[in-house]
Amino acid sequence: MITTLFEDDDIIVVNKPAGLASQNTANNDETLIDVLGKDLLPVHRLDQRVSGIILLAKNKESLSMLQDDFKNRNIKKFYRAVIANPTPQQQDTLTHWLIKDSKQSKAKVYAKEIAHSKQCVLAYKLIQSSLKYHLLEIELLTGRFHQIRAQLSFIGCPIVGDVKYGFKRSSPDGSIFLQSFHLEFSHPKSKEILSFNIDMPELWKKYGF
Repeated sequence: MITTLFEDDDIIVVNKPAGLASQNTANNDETLIDVLGKDLLPVHRLDQRVSGIILLAKNKESLSMLQDDFKNRNIKKFYRAVIANPTPQQQDTLTHWLIKDSKQSKAKVYAKEIAHSKQCVLAYKLIQSSLKYHLLEIELLTGRFHQIRAQLSFIGCPIVGDVKYGFKRSSPDGSIFLQSFHLEFSHPKSKEILSFNIDMPELWKKYGF
């Protein structure tokens, strides 16, 4: 189910469920825009198996302004993730270098810069631990392909359900336990600061959260 959090003549903000693609896929899966049935322009993306807040523009002018804000890091994005292995520290900033393998639709992370790599940075902190799992809050400081998934896997902490990046099995509903739960940005026209938060997925409660 898609929940609309905000909509006006220039933008729409929705809560995307896991399993729904935010843009066209190689398998031609149904996308968020297909379901919404509107002439919308994605400002950013969420992986198909990731849930949470996503921002779309209704015109090219708004799209351009918002993309500039993303590029200049004027938009704040926070995620939640559930992992099974504890992180090395309770909070840290991770800086790595990433290369996208388009053929495998996968990101490869390196500790040092190599040819054709792009820097990727995120900050995480431990919010809560259950008997077997750990809940992280993550601020995304760069927006690289599969960045959070790849960086956490690189430090030995793959996300629950993320088989592609090293977790041992899929989740019950096929989702990855990664959610974009907070988005804050300036409206492209009015310049009003808009801030959105959503609750964590219901399934996560069964994992101790």
